[in-house]
Amino acid sequence: MQNKGKKKSALKPIYKPYLKGRPVSRTAAKRAWRVLGTVVITSVIGLLAAGMLSFNSVFLRAALCAVLLGAACAMMWAEGSRQGESDVSFAEIAHNRLEQGKQVENSDRDICYHPGKGFFTALLGALPLLLITLVFAVITHKQTHTLGVLPSWVSAFEGQPEVGQALAYYHDMPAATLEDILRVAVRIMLFPFINLPSSSDYQSLYVIEKLSPLLSLIAPAFYGLGYLRGPYLRALVHGNIRLNRRRQNRQQRKAREARAGRNQPKELI
Repeated sequence: MQNKGKKKSALKPIYKPYLKGRPVSRTAAKRAWRVLGTVVITSVIGLLAAGMLSFNSVFLRAALCAVLLGAACAMMWAEGSRQGESDVSFAEIAHNRLEQGKQVENSDRDICYHPGKGFFTALLGALPLLLITLVFAVITHKQTHTLGVLPSWVSAFEGQPEVGQALAYYHDMPAATLEDILRVAVRIMLFPFINLPSSSDYQSLYVIEKLSPLLSLIAPAFYGLGYLRGPYLRALVHGNIRLNRRRQNRQQRKAREARAGRNQPKELI
């Protein structure tokens, strides 16, 4: 166990110089589509999962919300980390070219790593959803009641004037407003959070709707946080290369010593 611990601790990150890029670039803007697509996919999966796994217990609903949100954040974190490590690798090559007196194009600088590039990509990818939630958070109002569904046996009394006029209210459907349309879109995007309170808890739903701009940025923010790990992940790659090289040199040295021992003449007794 001690030997295994020593082997694990032998891997140390090695940081090499790299050329710092730009936080705002066309390359970062193109990657925003991937962030937006991930948000949309996770929202649809969350809608389907929450619809199929609806629980009466608030604890089970909270657990489902945590799982769905954790999965979305993990996907963003992994994608940001992968892209950050790739950009640092390219930035190291660009730095070596610059040290050799070669010219580095602006398009190459756009690919190089910059700590703010991940957050810019995440913000740009979440911008359409952020604008929708901002508009909705301003115009939304707390719902106070909903119309119930009339049982089938009531239809027999709708022909009577004194009863039919009262029941006509249930068939009078108001026209959909901008708030109603945005509410559907926002609740789909924030379905893990919307699923937490019950459908009759209008106050909690109203609070979630007002906080929807902040809630829509939680998962994309993990893309930027994962991107910050790029230099460390790249340093681990260099450390692993050096560790493997040392192991290979050690094995070659032992092999040479073994061959030298076999080639030594034996003393005569």
